[in-house]
Amino acid sequence: MTGDDDGAHSRDRTADHPTGRTSEPEPERTLRGRFRRVVPSVVRRNYAARLVVTLAVVALLVSAAGLAGYVQVRNAVEDDRTEMLTEAATLRASSLGEWQSGVRAQTRSFSGTLALVDGNGTSVRQSLGRFAATSSANVVEIHYVDGSGAQAVVAASTEQSAAERSTASMRPAWRPAVREARASTDPTAVASSAAYERDGGQAMAFASPVADRDAVLLVVGTVDGRRLDSGATGTTAVLDGAGDPVFPTAARDTERYAARAGSETARGGETATGEAGDEMLAYAPVDGTPWVVVTAADRATLFGPSRVVGRTLAAVIALAFLSLGVAALVVSRETVTPLVRLRERIESIEDGDLGADLSTEREDEIGRLYDAVADARDALAEQIRQAREAREMAEQSKRELERQNDRLDQFASTLSHDLRNPLTVARGHLELLSAQLTTLDGETNRAELRTHVEKVEGAHDRIESIIDDVLTLTREGESIEQTAEVALDDVARDAWRNVDSGGATLEITGTRSIRADRSRLLRGLENLFRNSIDHVGGDVTVAVGLLSDGFYVADDGPGIPESQLGDVFEYGHTTSEDGTGLGLSIVKTIAEAHGWRLYVDSTYEDGAMFVFSNVTGGDELDWSDSEFERVDVE
Repeated sequence: MTGDDDGAHSRDRTADHPTGRTSEPEPERTLRGRFRRVVPSVVRRNYAARLVVTLAVVALLVSAAGLAGYVQVRNAVEDDRTEMLTEAATLRASSLGEWQSGVRAQTRSFSGTLALVDGNGTSVRQSLGRFAATSSANVVEIHYVDGSGAQAVVAASTEQSAAERSTASMRPAWRPAVREARASTDPTAVASSAAYERDGGQAMAFASPVADRDAVLLVVGTVDGRRLDSGATGTTAVLDGAGDPVFPTAARDTERYAARAGSETARGGETATGEAGDEMLAYAPVDGTPWVVVTAADRATLFGPSRVVGRTLAAVIALAFLSLGVAALVVSRETVTPLVRLRERIESIEDGDLGADLSTEREDEIGRLYDAVADARDALAEQIRQAREAREMAEQSKRELERQNDRLDQFASTLSHDLRNPLTVARGHLELLSAQLTTLDGETNRAELRTHVEKVEGAHDRIESIIDDVLTLTREGESIEQTAEVALDDVARDAWRNVDSGGATLEITGTRSIRADRSRLLRGLENLFRNSIDHVGGDVTVAVGLLSDGFYVADDGPGIPESQLGDVFEYGHTTSEDGTGLGLSIVKTIAEAHGWRLYVDSTYEDGAMFVFSNVTGGDELDWSDSEFERVDVE
């Protein structure tokens, strides 16, 4: 549909209004007329065009304020200062890495040299003196620790006061490092202690085993304060692998630093940045250690130059708000107001008022939206009408089905009543006739007449069976609304006791609890048992066993001929002169009323097997890899 058609459609709806005009006030209609004469047609007919023009004016005002310039300057300042903070953290991390690797290297070298000299006290003390003279300035103590006794004792030291003292009595922090070095089998291994305060500074001990001796060389190095100095960029902290400060006395509040994602990134070997409250953080890994250097700086101080740009942005934002206010008034008048009006009318339609007025003079998307809603309302009214008709037809069909079911039940009851009454009379006369036969003369006449009486009795019995089976079919096939947990073996034994089994045998190879209508399941099993006894004989063996999703009933008779497999559950099908042909039909009706499946396993070679499946909630039998087949009678 074209725009002109839409406009015509809108005008037609206006003409159909009882007053011939819209419900909008007269001044508004006059303003709309002036608007149409001034605004170009492309804008008047296209709401998107109006919105684009309005937003273009706003964009020009914002651009004039220099928003783009502010963003560039701010980003440049923040990037430069963030890079400077990261470089400061990297430099401190590099300085700490050089310090600890240097002390470690000296410790490893000194312990290797000691392994080559005589182990007596004089030689060791002379060696320690040479080490002290050639070591770097940050090595302040060197101790030779003898571990052969119960406690690790300083056997020789560059500190005279330390001789013959245990390491634990001198510095408790040394004990773990000495223990780790003594336990190491690598002569080049170096263990470090926790940092501790020494003469107002930060110190750390490094221990290395002396080859072929139960001795450890302990070298104490101090950290130059400049390596931990915060400097002009902010504060600095060093964290270990667990996020705790490496140099506690030099650390400040470090908990908020360790919990940041940047700490994890730095432990992985890369620098990272992050934020914590009003602070900007830079993380850098210390090579050769699990340490992380964190440099923090106040954001206001770090990004101070961007404040000037921020003031400019404030002016730009104020101007943008003013422009957006103007745009909001336009959009509200041209969009929000008619949409609110449309929403109110849609709500009235939801309340059932399908005659709500949806006419409008607008020719743009809003006008076409009104028309679309009106079309949808008309379609909804038609659908409601059709739904009501369909519901009435469904209710009528339901009532008719109920009447048919009632007639069927009445028919079965009437059939049983009307047949049983004359049968009762006939049986009475038959009994009188049988009694009179005893008074007749002639043995031959009595035998011939008694044969006829027996045939009449058989016919009466057959009619009784037919009546019972017809009633069962009409009632047992009703849907089952209530079931209960029943034990399959208990129901099978009760059913076996209810049939005239004679010399037949029942074997139950397994049992389970299933949900069923016990009385109907009992009737179904009785019919199957009678079927086996009637067709196989009094010496038949009937078995009840379990399947993965149900159970089976099988006998050891000749089985069911293949030509009859498709007919065994048909009404009236029987191979017995005395049968009604309804016994197996009743069994299938009972199974289907439970929602089960009943079929004959045609590959069972030891007789006839009737399978009940879908009885339990388990998986169905997988017949794809089996050599068995099954015949389903739907």
